[in-house]
Amino acid sequence: MRCDGMMHKGLLSAVVLLALQPLAGAEVSNTQGGEQELTAVLRAEILWNDTPRSFRAPEMGSASIAINALPDAISYCSHDLGTCARYSILGFRNWMRLSSAPCEGRNSDLDALVAFLGKGSIKPPGGAARPAVLGRGGLAGSPAPGSGIIWTTKIALGGRAEILKEYQQMHPADIDGLKSWLRSPATSHSGVRAITIACYSPFDPLVYYYVDRSAGAPVVMAVFWDKDRQEWIVAASFERGQSPEKFDEMRRTIESVPCSTVTFQ
Repeated sequence: MRCDGMMHKGLLSAVVLLALQPLAGAEVSNTQGGEQELTAVLRAEILWNDTPRSFRAPEMGSASIAINALPDAISYCSHDLGTCARYSILGFRNWMRLSSAPCEGRNSDLDALVAFLGKGSIKPPGGAARPAVLGRGGLAGSPAPGSGIIWTTKIALGGRAEILKEYQQMHPADIDGLKSWLRSPATSHSGVRAITIACYSPFDPLVYYYVDRSAGAPVVMAVFWDKDRQEWIVAASFERGQSPEKFDEMRRTIESVPCSTVTFQ
């Protein structure tokens, strides 16, 4: 599919009341928090080379995008990034990407978003009404009745080297719980010498770790926190035999942003 023509759930409660009123300080804060969460998800995708195929990193480190926020999904289109994408933000899994498509052509990001979601899905702001200002940094938009909120903004993603440095300084609050789960009977420890956990942000769709085994080939695992079951769930495992180049890349990334190591006797 060609599209010629992410935000925090807390954003929605603030934006839906906007109309064309000035924002209170708390509403501006919620909007800024939502922009930070979307940026964090895109930076995680860049770090782990898990972006849509059409995605391209912005040359100047920042990108203009159009965003549509619903109670259960976030969608965006950006010609700077070459991509449109839609994510689920409710349910058991954090920021699960549902679909994506190239974002090409000379139309605006907003028109591309309308085309990506279907012309009947959202209504771009129009007419003589002034758009509501949602926060600093050029964030602006208008309520779209029956279709959430749609707006345009510019986000700073930075390069991969910058993202690596950011992750090296992270200290996940729930990493002790992940380590306990890795040591528990819920996971297999047979032949495992050590597990290296990569640092992660609270908004990362997946958490990665490298399993060094004395018996058998090493493996890279991806897990997520199931919000319904309140436990860690394995999403995928990856061995070197599947793709040596990809496996080595993931291992190097984990070893570049290690947060903790679990050792076994």
